[in-house]
Amino acid sequence: MRFFNLLSLLFFICSCQPLPRNEVLIGAWKVDSTYMYYNRFSYTDRKGGPDWAVYVYDSIGVMKEVKFDSYQTYFYELKGDSMMVRPTQGGDDIRFEILELEKDRLILKKKKQPVFKGENQERYEIRFLSRTVVPEDLG
Repeated sequence: MRFFNLLSLLFFICSCQPLPRNEVLIGAWKVDSTYMYYNRFSYTDRKGGPDWAVYVYDSIGVMKEVKFDSYQTYFYELKGDSMMVRPTQGGDDIRFEILELEKDRLILKKKKQPVFKGENQERYEIRFLSRTVVPEDLG
């Protein structure tokens, strides 16, 4: 009986372990809102527009950015609290800081270059995303 209780407890503990980050990320995500910050000025956009994409992450490290009835492909790699994204056609890497990654919620922060010259400038964008369905044409 003790063995059965111990086995049940072990199974329960193992089943409560969170999924690895890359497995939680797999699937489709839509932007719900964005927050822009630049030197103490900020703006939150909750309405969106046609340029807001759906991002579809697969298990082999490819992300599709879907908007305007077409998509662009990228390679992605998770490293700790960061995600590196690189266009498959070549180009510069894009680094996102992962502020939160849960089953149905993803928050990404992207540092941006200052518009003006000078020191002590800070500019970034935070994207708030939620789980959605994979667009039909990508099935």
